[in-house]
Amino acid sequence: MNETQTYRGGGDPPPSSDAPTRIDLPTDPARIHDTPQHPSGTPGAVGGAPLAADDGTGASADPTDARLVHQPMPWAMGILNVLFSAVLAVVWLWIPVGLFVSGVAGVFALGFGIIFLLVWFLLQRGINHLERLRSEAVYGERIRVPQTRTTLRTGFGGWLHQQWLILTSAAFWRSTVHSFVKTLYGGTIGILLLAGLGFGTFALALSINPTFLATSDVTISSRAGLGVLGGAAIVVALLILGVSPILDRLIDRGLLPSTRAAALRAERDSLTHEVGALETARTGAVDAATAERLRIERDLHDGVQPMLVALSMKLGMARRKLDTDPDAGKDLVAEAHQDSKDAITELRNLARGIHPAVLEDRGLDAAISALAARSPVPVTVDVQVPERVSAEAESVSYFVVAESLTNIAKHARAQSARVSVRAVNPDRLQIVVVDDGAGGARIDRGGSSTGLAGLDDRIAAARGTLSVTSPVGGPTTIVAEVPCAS
Repeated sequence: MNETQTYRGGGDPPPSSDAPTRIDLPTDPARIHDTPQHPSGTPGAVGGAPLAADDGTGASADPTDARLVHQPMPWAMGILNVLFSAVLAVVWLWIPVGLFVSGVAGVFALGFGIIFLLVWFLLQRGINHLERLRSEAVYGERIRVPQTRTTLRTGFGGWLHQQWLILTSAAFWRSTVHSFVKTLYGGTIGILLLAGLGFGTFALALSINPTFLATSDVTISSRAGLGVLGGAAIVVALLILGVSPILDRLIDRGLLPSTRAAALRAERDSLTHEVGALETARTGAVDAATAERLRIERDLHDGVQPMLVALSMKLGMARRKLDTDPDAGKDLVAEAHQDSKDAITELRNLARGIHPAVLEDRGLDAAISALAARSPVPVTVDVQVPERVSAEAESVSYFVVAESLTNIAKHARAQSARVSVRAVNPDRLQIVVVDDGAGGARIDRGGSSTGLAGLDDRIAAARGTLSVTSPVGGPTTIVAEVPCAS
């Protein structure tokens, strides 16, 4: 649907044009988006293969970079973790490095190097997995989860293709770099620790017993200086070891893909956010229903009820006068007849406020056109919506425009207004109402005018958003967005 029309209040809506002209709003209101999106994202296609929750190395698909609240540093476990990396640098690091170098060097030797590379790849996958488990157990940090791929093939060919996808993934190589950097870092800390402790111990021993080097010509001041130097070396070595977990933790956070535990925590946070959004929507629905009930009660009490009371009184007076003054009785019956038609019109308007029949009969564009035609302020309408819009989105959009035009007519002192309804993406409908009035509109829940507050509750119940920008002096811009998937 694509319809742009201008209405000068009081007349019937003009017929739709076969060649509609789009009229852009004078301002470009910021699009308001609510964000309850699942942290793990929606699986999509990457390189012809769908995203998966695991690439076989323990990494889970999550395009966000969310982190948990900062965890306190486990100093004792961190120091032991660095020392363990130092041990690995001595007794283990040469094995994967030797396999990789032998494989690369032997690729051109009748292809036998491929066997070494395959062994290295499978071994490195296991190392990467254990490194993730170690980091998660020691530091418990959530680290960004990368997107990975999985094969659609089956059988042995599918297994080979899956290994190739893992080998060419950024997650595998980042985990591999992490394992080497972490081990080398532990080895460096170990060398500094041994050097500091060794030199310090040697210096202290020499300061205590100069004959340790078969010499006795060491002065007292030299022995004192050696003692101080040896003690300082030991203190510096222990200090380096003590603060080493800080950089070790940063290496994990900077290079290591997330473990499954982090993905589960992301899922938990997403569900918590979703529950909060549903609670907000439920509260908005309850408030909107209460406000609607009070409005209907007020309209019946102040509008239809006095009209029916007056109608009943006029009919009673007419019945008494028909015998004594037939002409006056007929006049009263005519007035009662007119009152009955006015009451019917009032009831129709009230029913239209509950659920406009024109939405079901002619759709959203015709309903908004009818609102604009009844407005005493000239309104320009630009409607561009999908063919299939949910009934809830149509209803909310209608009431956004209806309440906004009512406020413009009553309070804005505007000369013109513009209404725009369009789909900002396939799943969201944006309603923008702009007027050139005096401004000053706001959502007030405690004052006498609560129309925008009730509108905010209605939109919240539909899991949408509402933004009101109305500086003193105008213009006033109301932007609402609601889900529109049918």
